[in-house]
Amino acid sequence: MNNKQTQPLVSVIIPVYNGEQYLPRTVSSILEQEYINIELIFVNDGSSDESATLLESFKQQDPRVKVFHQENAGVGAARNFAVSKASGELIAFCDQDDLWHPQKLAKQVPLFANPKVGLAYCGALSEYTERQGMHTPTFEDKYRGDVFEHLIRINMLTCCTAVMRKSLFDYVGGFDADKELMGVDDWHLWLKVSLFSEFDYVEEHLATHVFHGANYSQNDSAMYIAELVCLDKIKNYLIELKLDKDIPWSKIKFASSIRYGKSFVYCGLYKLAGDTFIQADRWVSSPKYRWVGRLLKVVPDILLRFGQQSRRLLTR
Repeated sequence: MNNKQTQPLVSVIIPVYNGEQYLPRTVSSILEQEYINIELIFVNDGSSDESATLLESFKQQDPRVKVFHQENAGVGAARNFAVSKASGELIAFCDQDDLWHPQKLAKQVPLFANPKVGLAYCGALSEYTERQGMHTPTFEDKYRGDVFEHLIRINMLTCCTAVMRKSLFDYVGGFDADKELMGVDDWHLWLKVSLFSEFDYVEEHLATHVFHGANYSQNDSAMYIAELVCLDKIKNYLIELKLDKDIPWSKIKFASSIRYGKSFVYCGLYKLAGDTFIQADRWVSSPKYRWVGRLLKVVPDILLRFGQQSRRLLTR
């Protein structure tokens, strides 16, 4: 796709906070897209490293790059500011450390020929910098059309895979800048959007989501709290819209609590896991998890760790 006359402009939204070590690779992956009718909009969210200087150098090298600066306000506010400066009919999101594959936009943009489609996504590889490895998720959780009742149970979209209509972003009010949502503010947006449009996807891994110690998506304890906040906000949003949807909120919160509780056990955060399992029992009565939670809170960590390591050795 190389005829700009027939291509809608895509505004690529990239919030930046102390990202100087990641930006060169990310920017290269976007500027090397086969789909050329793009603009890159960076918002430097109060970085204290050399990100601002680096961004200005990108702007000098390519006229498609636009750079704006603001005091630190969080990723949601930075994305909203960037979108307010966007000229594109479509907007796409990429974090400062994630990567796009060359055909990503070329394969996603044609999906918007269907006027019912408001958002398109794809699969994403997972790169773990501290493990020096790449993981290919199965991309089993994928839905098209009316996806709300699937999406409320699991966020199947990685932020760096999403492309959407700017008009729809504006209609739902963009990202909620509440810092309690940090880490799941994208999920909150997708849920709002899914109430007003259909979703579609390309069944390929066309992006790479990079995990490292500094990014929020590895902080499970914060993500768990943010998920619960997100669910409460969406419940209230439905009430405001007077939309009657039969959503089993308690069961969804229970499933989230169990998922995170197991993750905390795996990471050796036994007391936190105990609290989380006990919380799950409050959503849906579960004597099993209630007692597991209580056990985790009273048994010394050293004994739990020994038992966990022994079990792993025995099951190898």
